Amino acid sequence: MMAASGTDEIVEILARKTGGEEQALSDLLLEARGKETRWFATLIERDLATEVDCYSSWAEALGLEFYRLDERKLDPTTLHRIPLDVAKRHRAVAVDDDDGILTVVLEDPFDLLTVDAIQEVVNSSVQVGISTPTAIDRALRRQERGTTGIEGLIASFRGSDADQELLADAEKLQEVAGDNAVVQLVDYITEDALRSGASDIHLEPQRDSFRVRLRVDGDLELLHSFPLFLHRPVVSRLKVLANMDIGESRKPQDGRFMLNEDEEGGVELRVSTLPSIFGEKMVMRVLDKKSVCLELEKLGIARHNLNLFRSGFKRPNGLVLVTGPTGSGKTTTLYAALRELNAASRNLVTVEDPVEYDLPGTTQVQVDAKADRTFANALRSILRQDPDVVMVGEIRDAETAAIAIQAALTGHMVLSTLHTNDAPGAIFRLIDMGVEPYLLGPALRAVLAQRLLPTICDRCASPADPTPEILQACGFAADKPPEGLRDAKGCNACRDKGRSGRLAIHEVLPVDGTLSRLISAGAPEAELMDAARLAGYQRLMEDGRSKACEGRVALEDLLAVARAE
Repeated sequence: MMAASGTDEIVEILARKTGGEEQALSDLLLEARGKETRWFATLIERDLATEVDCYSSWAEALGLEFYRLDERKLDPTTLHRIPLDVAKRHRAVAVDDDDGILTVVLEDPFDLLTVDAIQEVVNSSVQVGISTPTAIDRALRRQERGTTGIEGLIASFRGSDADQELLADAEKLQEVAGDNAVVQLVDYITEDALRSGASDIHLEPQRDSFRVRLRVDGDLELLHSFPLFLHRPVVSRLKVLANMDIGESRKPQDGRFMLNEDEEGGVELRVSTLPSIFGEKMVMRVLDKKSVCLELEKLGIARHNLNLFRSGFKRPNGLVLVTGPTGSGKTTTLYAALRELNAASRNLVTVEDPVEYDLPGTTQVQVDAKADRTFANALRSILRQDPDVVMVGEIRDAETAAIAIQAALTGHMVLSTLHTNDAPGAIFRLIDMGVEPYLLGPALRAVLAQRLLPTICDRCASPADPTPEILQACGFAADKPPEGLRDAKGCNACRDKGRSGRLAIHEVLPVDGTLSRLISAGAPEAELMDAARLAGYQRLMEDGRSKACEGRVALEDLLAVARAE
């Protein structure tokens, strides 16, 4: 099943990982009478190595897989393949079940009696992996919670003799699982998403399963794969919470509901459904109002860019835009600007779809297609209300763009968002929408573009050694990497990703007199860019390079959203 223990090799690997002396490590191994687990306990007690160092070195020496057993990556179905009493007795955790082979994680891979016992119980071949005692304890506690909680409920569904087609019926499901089964499952999904810091929850029907994925730090991760018959009851429950039509499954719908609304701020979930060939896909955007920062100084905008942005929206009138892809934080940046403009002497009005944050002292209008309250129609009405500052959630069409430009030219400060790849792209996007250049030039004051990048995990960060190709692509000398670059390989704190959290990089296009005249004249892009640089414009890559040299983002992640040219 596996190679010999390879004590010489494990000593060598452990010395390399910890920087310890091989002879000293060998002596301690002899004192432990060659028993690896006893030796590891001594090393950990004397702070000569960590638990992960010890057990991962053992796995490497034996050619076995080392598992960190991150709770969020444990599949509950696989976890329950070994009955809880057997798992606790043998300290065994099932992590994978593929092609009739069950992968079981142990702290001692030479415990052949345990392997035989598990093979007999699960009636399957067993492949062994290694993990730390602490991680195994944590996984067993997870399994124990699941046995009596919602995971046990799911496991019982899988073993139920009931017709799974019938279980898609809410009444039959209640009969088999109890009245609160679906409520518990929905609570379980949302609580796990909030605990993970997810920005979005994806509920996706597949051909043979119901998949739940979370977007954490910009990446989609699988949370669970449930039986397909649970899809319809779960979606129906969420539709009820979001005040949506549970009888309508052929058309897209939108809704929202609050979690923890008794607490200050609370968490809002914005729900969207989309019919697919296997059923309705539902995506929920998570907006944790307690964690949102609405202060420009704390949004990570470089001082140079912040001064240019402020000089735009602090003008008495004009149009200021924030651009970027969906989910890049555009609305948060706009609200932070609105917060600075919010004063008793100003009349601030917003029109949004939906209203993102509550901002005391302002009038906030929700777009409603059924009431014919579109962006354009609402904006017309707002301009009759003597506003000083108007925030339009998004310029989506030519009509809204034309009204926004007219408002900017008639004494109002208008702030809005636009979907473009960079700040200069906003000029050409508005012209494509039908805005005349001779109107756009005098109206536009500034455009801020932003992107979100994953930040390097401080717990496992180390100096980076980028390739010459990456350095060159980022605008650095290929043979001279700057100081401060970091990268990370992953640890328990960041779920082995090497990334934890996100930060924004920015570029600001300030529209001064020269650039305004060039826009009005319909000047070519190259001429506009030359004038923009003279006015202080710096590309996203320049801000990204600064943050990379501070050790906050990796060059590879920067290249994914920006280019040096």
